[in-house]
Amino acid sequence: MFTGRFSIAFSLVAVPCFIAIANDDSPFQIGVARTDITPDYPIRLTGYAVRKTESEGVEQRLWAKGLAIGRAGESPAILVTVDNCGVSALIIDEVAARLRKKTGLPRERFAVCSSHTHSGPCVTGFAPNIFAMPVPADQQSRIERYSNELVDKLEQVALAAIADRKPARLSWNEGRISFARNRRTAGGPTDPALPVLCASGLDGRVRAVVANYACHCTTLGGEFNKLCGDWAGYAQEAIEHDFPGAHGLITIGCGADANPYPRGSLELAEQHGQELAAEVKRMLDGHLSPILKNLTCGMKRFELPFDKLPTREQWAERARQDGIVGYHAKRNLERLDRGETLPATLPYFVQTWNFGDQLAMTFLAGEVVVDYALRLKKEFDADRLWITAYANDVPCYIPSRRILQEGGYEAETSLWYYDRPARLAPAAEDLITGAVHELMPKEFVADPKKAEFPPPKSPDEALAAFQAKEGFTVELAAAGPLVVDPVAVDWGADGRLWVVEMRDYPTGLPDSAVAPDARNQTPPPPHAGGYRPGGRVKLLEDVDGDGKYDRATVFLDGLPFPTGIMAWGKGALVCAAPDILYAEDTDGDG
Repeated sequence: MFTGRFSIAFSLVAVPCFIAIANDDSPFQIGVARTDITPDYPIRLTGYAVRKTESEGVEQRLWAKGLAIGRAGESPAILVTVDNCGVSALIIDEVAARLRKKTGLPRERFAVCSSHTHSGPCVTGFAPNIFAMPVPADQQSRIERYSNELVDKLEQVALAAIADRKPARLSWNEGRISFARNRRTAGGPTDPALPVLCASGLDGRVRAVVANYACHCTTLGGEFNKLCGDWAGYAQEAIEHDFPGAHGLITIGCGADANPYPRGSLELAEQHGQELAAEVKRMLDGHLSPILKNLTCGMKRFELPFDKLPTREQWAERARQDGIVGYHAKRNLERLDRGETLPATLPYFVQTWNFGDQLAMTFLAGEVVVDYALRLKKEFDADRLWITAYANDVPCYIPSRRILQEGGYEAETSLWYYDRPARLAPAAEDLITGAVHELMPKEFVADPKKAEFPPPKSPDEALAAFQAKEGFTVELAAAGPLVVDPVAVDWGADGRLWVVEMRDYPTGLPDSAVAPDARNQTPPPPHAGGYRPGGRVKLLEDVDGDGKYDRATVFLDGLPFPTGIMAWGKGALVCAAPDILYAEDTDGDG
């Protein structure tokens, strides 16, 4: 099918076949590579039906980037990201077959993720009805030429990443950004998570950063007719600016029903990309969790059923309409006239990469709506789950049961551009999530009690959950065990921090939890209400001047359910209903 050949500037060494032998104590072997996939000729851009001509130049170069992950002696796993609206299984399976022939790479250890930029070239197998009319022969020849070149380049960038492997460390964390907006319903659900994977050399230098965000790559509209990576492209550039020599890779989460906001200009696309990169930098400058466990990979191919297909009479009725409805119907009538049977199912992929019990990465094919992320993050441990869509194929939108019930673009009309005969059946959601459960280790399944009563966040997780307006930052000043159950704080003029701890909520302290008072050597007596009060006031000090409090002194103890504090005079006012107390240190012992 793909016969073209294209050279890229990588010196490749012979790549042996691999066996799956690994040791948690050995360092990872990480390889990175990149190649320019920008066509040097005009080509139809995909993503918007309104474009009627070939591209009018290059606003931003497009890239395919490869990341090889493994340990010495084992078959690596290869992640390839592509600046394109959607790379089809037709192309990806050809690349996978070549890699298997040359290196023995198992299919489940190869993932290709599209950025979903709507300013990238048309490729074979993706949204064939996007223009609602046949593509002129000369334009189609350039689409086929580019598709052949893309196959060669994806193969070469994967091989180059394998050849580049050297000892490295992996780490990750999850941040939050917020420029995605639900495009179906104002204020509707989105997934703000920004999981970030960092590969660093043993010298500490960042070699690669993978970041994943659930949002359409549609800051630029259909009137824009130049090649560009949109916000994902600008995010890559900004990450690589912040970490010289590193490769920035962007994948997309379950953002099929989310658009960037605001949108409509190159400046806004760059703004969104910089917002993502700034959050990446904040996390890499802070704390990342090291990944030490071996990587295991799995994949399942199965069929998703379509809903009831139209009858021939219904196709004929639709064929009388203009635009995409009529064009889609005519194509299916032509198939029926040739004696073909319209497909009743859609081929589908689910893939998982799991680093022991530390991190579970799930790759879902297609334009997956946010409901899948929300569901999977309830059924699995959300703190260790990374969900990527637009992976290994983009056959159509993948709506949830809820969206199928509501109807609309993601549920049905989008399927016409993908040349699918009908909407997906409601069973699709359970089939997809069921496949994830089948592939995912049981260690990642959520504890139902945690889903109902989630555990507290770690200091780093809590810090990552804050969203600050431009120009503001949030820094960690104090955390447990320095303070326990804080409910109110106030700063004194001397910079010390007054903290109220309500350790006795809701029924008082048990006797076993009551320590003798540091001065009186006797625990606080039981309250008249029958419970033993355990609230207290602490004074926190920054001893070493690094901006974080590192010493705590118990100033007042034995308070019944204290709720407020204000530094005042030489001491503090403390609210412990029904009383407001004034306390000060009269002997200077703290």
